Amino acid sequence: MCSAQASQTEQTSQLPKTAPQEEQILSSYEGQSVSAVSLAGRPDRDAAPLLSSLQIRPGDKFSEAKARASLETLKRVGGFRAVRLRVEPDPKGVTVRFVLEPAMYYGLFRFTGAVKQFGYARLVQITNYPPRGAYDSVDVNAAAEAMVRFFNRNGYFLAEVSPKIDLDRNHGLVNVDFVTNLGRRAKFGQVDVQGTTPEQSAHLRGVLHSFMARARGAAIRTGKPYSLNALQNATQYLDTSLQKQGRLAAKVRLLGAKYNPYTNHADISFNVQEGPVVKVAVQGAHLWRWTQHKLLPVYAGIGVDPEVIQEGRQNLVSYFQDKGYFDVQVNSELKQQRNAETILYQIAKGDRHKVDSVAITGNKQFNAGELTPYLKVHKKHLLNHGDFSQKLIRASVTNLENVYKANGYSGVKVTPQVNRSGGDIGVAFHVDEGERDIVEALHIQGNDTVPQSSFAPGGLKLTPGQPYSQSFANQDRDHIMAHYLDSGYLNASFREVVKQVPGQPHRVEVIYQITEGPQVTTANVIVLGREHTQPRLVTQSVTNIRTGKPLTERDIYTDQGELYNGGVFDWTEIDPRREITTQTKEDVVIKLHEAPRNQLTYGFGFEVVNRGGSVPSGTVVVPGLPAIGLNKNFKTSVKTFVGPRGTFQYTRLNVRGKDESLSLTGFAGRLDQRFSIAYIDPNLRWTKWGQSVQLSGETNQQNPIFSSRLGSLAYELKRPLNPAKTQTLFLRYRFQETGISHLEIPELVPVSDRHVRLSTLSANYVRDTRDNSLDAHKGTYQTLELSITPSALGSSVDFSRFFGQVAYYRKVPKNIIWANSLRLGLQVPLGGSHVPVTEQYFTGGGSTLRGFSLDGAGPQHYINICGSNQCFPTLVPVGGNQLVILNSELRIPIDQVKKGLGVVTFYDGGNVYPRVSFHNLASNFTHSVGVGLRYATPVGPVRIDIGHVLNAQPSIIGAIPNGVTDPTNAIKRTNYFITIGQSF
Repeated sequence: MCSAQASQTEQTSQLPKTAPQEEQILSSYEGQSVSAVSLAGRPDRDAAPLLSSLQIRPGDKFSEAKARASLETLKRVGGFRAVRLRVEPDPKGVTVRFVLEPAMYYGLFRFTGAVKQFGYARLVQITNYPPRGAYDSVDVNAAAEAMVRFFNRNGYFLAEVSPKIDLDRNHGLVNVDFVTNLGRRAKFGQVDVQGTTPEQSAHLRGVLHSFMARARGAAIRTGKPYSLNALQNATQYLDTSLQKQGRLAAKVRLLGAKYNPYTNHADISFNVQEGPVVKVAVQGAHLWRWTQHKLLPVYAGIGVDPEVIQEGRQNLVSYFQDKGYFDVQVNSELKQQRNAETILYQIAKGDRHKVDSVAITGNKQFNAGELTPYLKVHKKHLLNHGDFSQKLIRASVTNLENVYKANGYSGVKVTPQVNRSGGDIGVAFHVDEGERDIVEALHIQGNDTVPQSSFAPGGLKLTPGQPYSQSFANQDRDHIMAHYLDSGYLNASFREVVKQVPGQPHRVEVIYQITEGPQVTTANVIVLGREHTQPRLVTQSVTNIRTGKPLTERDIYTDQGELYNGGVFDWTEIDPRREITTQTKEDVVIKLHEAPRNQLTYGFGFEVVNRGGSVPSGTVVVPGLPAIGLNKNFKTSVKTFVGPRGTFQYTRLNVRGKDESLSLTGFAGRLDQRFSIAYIDPNLRWTKWGQSVQLSGETNQQNPIFSSRLGSLAYELKRPLNPAKTQTLFLRYRFQETGISHLEIPELVPVSDRHVRLSTLSANYVRDTRDNSLDAHKGTYQTLELSITPSALGSSVDFSRFFGQVAYYRKVPKNIIWANSLRLGLQVPLGGSHVPVTEQYFTGGGSTLRGFSLDGAGPQHYINICGSNQCFPTLVPVGGNQLVILNSELRIPIDQVKKGLGVVTFYDGGNVYPRVSFHNLASNFTHSVGVGLRYATPVGPVRIDIGHVLNAQPSIIGAIPNGVTDPTNAIKRTNYFITIGQSF
């Protein structure tokens, strides 16, 4: 990446002319009112005497002849080499802008004095930043005024904005700094409610002081900081309060704020139009109140008129028809009373029926299987009476006709027929296909530099002898324009002309008219706004835009997205320096704004901790071990601790300008203290490797059954192995020390494993081609990990580990997803050592073997859990050194019942084995089967699974306590799980 040092002479070697497309539309503005006339591009020239010499002025009617005469006057009087004419529509007519060449263009906007209170991107939005625009003082002054209005709305009524320009003559750019003095932020004063009675006004003022208003962020109280968000919430809250009084047609409008600079208070005024009291009565059928609010638009506060009432009636008809009451009758009536109006909806549901059949007839071009997915009317099935309403019938007819029209049948007609049989109904859609439109000839015009053969990749939909449809033409337009845009023709345009062949109404001649415009290549790349960031970081992100390469919108958006990804910049914009008109080379300006580098959050509080007694959760979780269920009668000593608590987090972004980050977090309480330090460098010595270091520690005495001390140091190297970043290599080192003390249940952790040091080297390969990691429909996921934990590096034990997983996902007929996963884990003690219990494999639960409870599979042993002079023998998992898990499931969508809903049938097999040996693999291999439900949400599918283990024979290690006659009873053979995300 270079910050180009192009001279002003180089910049003016290609003076742009008015684009041909713009020339063609000038006449369309003839006679419109001229709202403003401005001169752009030359901040070094005094505009006043030049404007006075023009033939066209504000208030005139636009005349192309006068505009062109003014253009020539500017050339003669001002001595400009060229002048471009721009005419832009605005609410008051048209703005006439003359761009004086050689022009200077907008560079970077800055907001000194405002970016701490308001985000940079929001301020840019307020100024209506004009990328690729020539500098115009009119735009800058309008932006400053917009900023003042924005600050006033947010409580800064004394704000002042003074634009200052910085000319970058080397690049032909003007950087603008909107220097801001915000002044004091106002506070709320009194509230005035106009347009209603004094009693109602007083009531509404009280509403804005209520506890519920505070809870909803709608409170306006004297002396509190002025907030635009609070005003918006208050307006909505007043409207809601009036609706509760039955004023469904009420309108609340915020009139504004009257600021007193001496008191720094702003008095707020609302105008309220109460309207009549409107009551809604629904008779003949029960509707929950929230359902009424959803179906009846009168509750939206849009007033009461016949159209609103009729829309509510139609919504009620569709609602009950969706419920199976196909013969429902809804009558509506507006009753005028002395002080109120009542909207009465009288409902006669009739009997509930089912959709017995849904058929399509008359179809010849497409079979029923191809058309059925477009129907909104559905036949009954086991869990549903079917879907039927007049609204759904209309939607089905529209969908079917669109399918035919998209395939050339412009005269298609679909007629629905509803037949009744014993109360139930059958719906048939009769298709009259008509004759198909055929392309007689296709002509492509205007492609002077791009041969027609280059459009062949991907193919054109319209060719001679093929069906004609507007859908096919639109696809051709998108295909051709994508080719031009990806080749650097940023001003290319497309127009379709269709002519009927004389005497043949269903044969057409198609003409694609292309206006290519210039092919633009990148002249120089200019970077603005970089302060702390090193140039090489920008270079690594911007990989597509290069000097001499065609400039494309795809490359611009791709590189702009890459600049955002690192989190270094909170705003980026990549644009050609000038608007593309007729030039073939153009500079590209990369405009950046760095995100705040320092983030600090902290908090303080006071806590009262009751440690002990009957353990509330009913379980105990020692670090590294599965949760152990406790007998309901188990008790420990009770003690209350009182003390302060505090949290602290500091993050430093873009350390050394390399997108590195450093964060420190800490928490201190009476019984729990922890800290962590993390450092991330995604560009290790500017290579493809990334590195991270994390140091953490914790002392925890909150659990009455044990105390723990944990410490860890981790270092990781990460590198993508292919351009698509679907393959990644990880190299890791981790040192971890765990200490368990004050253990009330000694048998829970062996003495040798209560104080463990682990020093581990590992390598991990991951290949992930899934389309969605939370809900994959296709692709594969593979991971292989090898690690060694030797005493030579400081470990208290010696062992090695292997873990591998292969999962793949594929679609089978009817959009069913077949998902499979195989996991294998092996670990072997070295040199006569052992694998600590905290490092053993455990399995069972919602993501492994769903027939078992969480970590409930594999070897078990009994321990005595004693408390209050009573002991309870409890079966707990031991874990093992070998893990085998096989999962297979069919994910079946049932959108006909509910969109996004699905069912799953699954098989889970495998187990945990005490030692690495495949001799007993089959004999101890467990089998679980089950079913589940899935419901798609934006954060992943909500999952409910019920699994049943077919051969839950526990492998009991050690003695069986007296009184336990059948250990198999300790294994619950059926378990259910509710969570988010697929099981694998």
